Amino acid sequence: MSRRADQPDRPQNEQRARRGRERRERRGRQAERQGRRLSGRSRRPVGSRRLGGVRRSLLSVSGIALLTATKATDAATTAVGLAYVPGIYEANTAAAFLFRRMGVADGLLVTSFSVVVAITLVTEVASIAVCARRADAHLASVVRLVGYGVPSALFAAVSMYNVSKLLAGIEAAQLF
Repeated sequence: MSRRADQPDRPQNEQRARRGRERRERRGRQAERQGRRLSGRSRRPVGSRRLGGVRRSLLSVSGIALLTATKATDAATTAVGLAYVPGIYEANTAAAFLFRRMGVADGLLVTSFSVVVAITLVTEVASIAVCARRADAHLASVVRLVGYGVPSALFAAVSMYNVSKLLAGIEAAQLF
């Protein structure tokens, strides 16, 4: 092997490593100028996984759990109020009609299940639509946060209202 006179005295491996670094830096600068990622793959947020070709995050699982729990407390306080406290009635006319036709327990089960399924479907379809339009999927988390958070907050507020009505009804009836 012959060596050129202007070449510094370093091992061949170091020269290859330096050339590789320079090549990667050039590709990275070129990718930045073109507005794309070097690997060409989209970045997934932490805590997400692909399930059946659809991006799912832990926020959707916890959101569904929170939604189910707050709806269950709403249904439970409604059931207790309708069953045990005189003067308490269902303010929702559609739900009241269903309760008269099916009974309070079955009517609450059907309405609660339907509401949770409907909210889950709307929220997940909206987050999938956002994922399809944006590669980074950060807005899908916002969609899930709003889609599960707002109804959950509403159901929690209704549950607190129901508890206050229950306490007022118990006090008025002097049960304790």
